Parts: sequence; structure tokens; C-alpha cells
Amino acid sequence: MKQTHQFGGITVNVLLIIMLVVIGVLIYILAGGPMPKFGQTHGVVSPSANDNEIAPTFVPSPGEFSDGLINPDFSQSYQLDEFGSGLAQRDIFDIDINEDGIRDRITRNRNENGTAHFYDEYKIELNIDGEFVDITPDGFRTTEGAECALTKIKFIFQPDFRVIKISRPWQDSWETPTMATRTIYAFNENNILAPVSSQQLKTVCDVSDLF
Repeated sequence: MKQTHQFGGITVNVLLIIMLVVIGVLIYILAGGPMPKFGQTHGVVSPSANDNEIAPTFVPSPGEFSDGLINPDFSQSYQLDEFGSGLAQRDIFDIDINEDGIRDRITRNRNENGTAHFYDEYKIELNIDGEFVDITPDGFRTTEGAECALTKIKFIFQPDFRVIKISRPWQDSWETPTMATRTIYAFNENNILAPVSSQQLKTVCDVSDLF
């Protein structure tokens, strides 16, 4: 009889220990957030195909070309048509570009055409008295393909705002190297974003290599 009581006491103690461990695990999970699902890694965000969801921010790898625009204030992906063409993504950046203390706006639209070729189109707007005024120079869009890019654009914000555009003409095929030209845009005395210099660089296939 005494042994039965001892065995029962041990069983109760074991059950209490198990309950305490389970409670501790539950407290840990609630404090540290949900445990990752199978196949999911912390810190990795997968793109969403839904139109109304925010697209992940693109962060270039070291050595990879960047247009200088990161961490958009608004980002949305869109459904392409049955041919895989159309507006793929829109990113909007609220940035003070003319140093007047008011946030202006740069919009980047990624456009696909159902092939390996695509382009990014940029729109630059100054916030003047609460109204956004388009000051985008002509031809502010990239020309890109699977083999190489013919036109790329990079935004520089320090020490002063300027935009570098490097482009080359198409000839024979996408892989045919041609002479690339670098054009730098900056604000002139009339607060207009205009070319301030232009220089031929070298003959290349991918102009990304010249940034």
C-alpha cells in the first residue's frame, strides 16, 4: 500500500514537471513570435502575386548595379496580361531632392513585354506649394535585355542631387557592343533638372559595367 502511494506521488510529480515544461515552451513562443513553418527561413520575404500586397524591397547584392533608390514609401506589384507584358511593379520614393525641406517624389515603374527585355520608367516630381510638378527630362527610362542593358539610370543624393544616365545605341543585335555616353543631370539656376555634362566613355555591351 505504501509503495502504491509512493508510485502515485512520483506520477503526479512527473505530470507537474511536464506541465511546467509545456507552459514554459508556450511562454517562449508567445514572447519570441510564431515559430517558422516548414521550409520558411527567418528574414526572407517572398514576393506576393496579389495586387493589393506590398512588394518586398529590393536590396542589391554587393557589386550588383543599383539605381540608388531603396526602401520605397509605396511599393505594389501588378498582374501581367496573358502574354506576360504590362506594368509589373510600381515603387514610389518620397525624397527631398531640391533641399527645400519638403519631400518630393520619384516614381519607378517596371514594365515587362513578355520577353527577356524590359524597362524601368522614372517620373520625378517636385512638391511646390502642395502640388507635385513633373520635372522629368525626356527619355528617362532604361533599355534592358537578357544579354545586356543599353540604358541605365542612377540617382545620386549626396552631396547634391544629380542623375547619371549611361546609354548606347542598338546595332545589329543586343550583344553588339557600341559606344556608350554618360550624361549627368542636375538642377540649373531655374530649378530645372537639365543635362550639365555629356561624355563618351567606351564601347561596351552592358552599360551597367560603367557605373
